[in-house]
Amino acid sequence: MTDSPSLTRRQALGAGASGVALLFAGVSRTGVLDLGPDVAQAASATCVMTPAKTEGPYFVDEKLNRSDIRTDTATGAAQAGTPLTLTMFVFDAGADCAPVQGAQVDIWHANADGRYSDIAQNGTAGQDWLRGFQRTDADGKVVFTTIYPGWYTGRAVHIHFKVRTTDGLEFTSQLFFTDAMNGEAFARAPYASRGEPDVSDARDGIYGTDGGSLLLAPVADGGGYAADFSVGLSGGSSSTGDDTQDTAVDATLTSVTALRTASGTRRVRVRVRPTEAVTARVRLSRDGRTLAVRTVALQPGARTVRLPIGRRIKAGGARVTLTLTDAAANKRAYRRTVHVPAAGSS
Repeated sequence: MTDSPSLTRRQALGAGASGVALLFAGVSRTGVLDLGPDVAQAASATCVMTPAKTEGPYFVDEKLNRSDIRTDTATGAAQAGTPLTLTMFVFDAGADCAPVQGAQVDIWHANADGRYSDIAQNGTAGQDWLRGFQRTDADGKVVFTTIYPGWYTGRAVHIHFKVRTTDGLEFTSQLFFTDAMNGEAFARAPYASRGEPDVSDARDGIYGTDGGSLLLAPVADGGGYAADFSVGLSGGSSSTGDDTQDTAVDATLTSVTALRTASGTRRVRVRVRPTEAVTARVRLSRDGRTLAVRTVALQPGARTVRLPIGRRIKAGGARVTLTLTDAAANKRAYRRTVHVPAAGSS
């Protein structure tokens, strides 16, 4: 049971209605951020091409709008396996990487025995476990509760995902796990009886030479794991309407970036161009709770505000709110979602 070969970079660029996806270089742990502060900043500030991967033969459009995908809707029976909470963020790279609201994100994957639901040759026709979709919120976020995927002959361990935006853009790819992570996960029941996968990442024909940009990095979460992943789309309906656009404050937001330097320190970098003197307040928050905040006075011209991120702040999605106030007390606010990188060694 093997999927067909992956799209080449040329095919992905020419995908047309199928869409082209991009990924924040700082999201996946590929070592990019360890090359030095200048490279780290450039990589984190730029949405770079990430490979599309084949849909494979096991996609079924079940139209199941749900966050917890572990159960079969007919019987209520849940698939056995180590719990995995997967959080995904979708961004619009053509709009300063603003979050994409209302996009449909589907995921589907094999169970602990290496089988997919609703596939006749798997003996699972009519079942719909480990399938479902969520629509992104104002932060471009969806959250799925599932299990660590099982393996089957001829493939590395993976999770399929598909993003469909409200304006018709569609993108499909796959998420992977390191071989070391798989070794840890499959030492547990109910996976242990099957041993480890017969194909490593390096030998998987779909993982290829660029699968490292699609690696998940799960962390322990109670008795299971939690992981997050950020995908940017070239186009799509971004939630730029979340900005409060007061034209009385004459300023332009250039970029918002969360980055980590070679020394391991992290910060939010906001670049803005006011044409009048303003006070800028930058707030980093998560689930409504303030993580860091800084207020500075800015003169006209290209300006940069740097907000340090404390070591106790966990990696993952977070919201940056930039509020600009002029001398007449007019305000203008921008809101962007960023991915806070993991803290490096000092």
